[in-house]
Amino acid sequence: MTLTIAAFWPPPPHETTVARYREIADAGIDLVITGNYLNDTVIIGHALSCADEAGLEVLVASDPRVEVLMRDLDPGEEQTRALIGRVIDDYRGHRSFRGISLMDEPLPDRFERLATGVSVVRSLGHLAYVNLFPSHATGPYDAYVGDFVSTVRPALLSFDRYPFLSSGEDAGYFADLATIRDHAARAGVPAWMYVQTLAYDGHRAPTAAEIAWQVNTALAYGYTGVQYFTYWTPDPSRGEGFQPALMDGGQPTERYGVVRDLNTRWLRPVGDELARLPWTSAGHTGPPPAGARPLEDGVVVGGEVVVGRYGARHLFVCNARHDAGTEVTLAARAAAFDPATGSYQPGASTFPLAPGAARLVRLES
Repeated sequence: MTLTIAAFWPPPPHETTVARYREIADAGIDLVITGNYLNDTVIIGHALSCADEAGLEVLVASDPRVEVLMRDLDPGEEQTRALIGRVIDDYRGHRSFRGISLMDEPLPDRFERLATGVSVVRSLGHLAYVNLFPSHATGPYDAYVGDFVSTVRPALLSFDRYPFLSSGEDAGYFADLATIRDHAARAGVPAWMYVQTLAYDGHRAPTAAEIAWQVNTALAYGYTGVQYFTYWTPDPSRGEGFQPALMDGGQPTERYGVVRDLNTRWLRPVGDELARLPWTSAGHTGPPPAGARPLEDGVVVGGEVVVGRYGARHLFVCNARHDAGTEVTLAARAAAFDPATGSYQPGASTFPLAPGAARLVRLES
């Protein structure tokens, strides 16, 4: 499946210009997820026009009519269809319009409403999107995700869990990554996740290696949607202590360059290559983190890594550490994918991986 590279929290209304949206595209981002006070049809329509010019797609996540309809009302299927149809009619004339976010982080009591909303949006030919809670907010996570899938029948599964805490690393990150991916595989739908780009209450700013680590662990688990949280720095009035993101006060931060280079030089070319191959499994060498599985087939005989299997011969080998390098040894000869040329080059069976880094290899014997 085609890789989607998305960013949440775009420029605010007074910074919604074609030039700003071209900056987003220049960072290797394909999809804008609205927010940041783009919450009426006029400014959302203007954002879509800017995205039209910049060659981006837009997922409308801030139309207040949808928010009220999904969270607070229950008018029945016929009226829901009519109301959502009016929302889509306001935006469907834009080439950039991809779909509607119906709700962020729903509780189970909203699943029936979301099922109707998802059905309506999909029947009108657009993406129906819902982003799920992480497990620390839901109770038994397998049941939460399973109930969502069986009730809502979503077009994809998306979740957020930001692993870089002020007190250390969130030990539940891999368990949630695995749970979402398992349910997505069983349902036959894509899995998307969010990447932490900034510090906010209880969370610290990630390093370049830690941003790459989030992206690469997601690829090892077969995710086909990478969403950056956030692009623009949320304003202080939101009360969550947000620190600089990729853009701060209209100026690119160091992490803008990190994400731009990661997207354009690595994530897009390797994502396009992986899109040709079916993902089958992910495993960890050594004792796996809670909720994750060990790598059991012996193809990796050295190194602390997360390995995603794609097809019969391809391995996506990711350093399991974002704070230290590792040396990987394979039990077979392999060729390594070169993102600069899109080709495979003969490589040694032993190779280093920098903190957070990864390598796509094709087994030759």
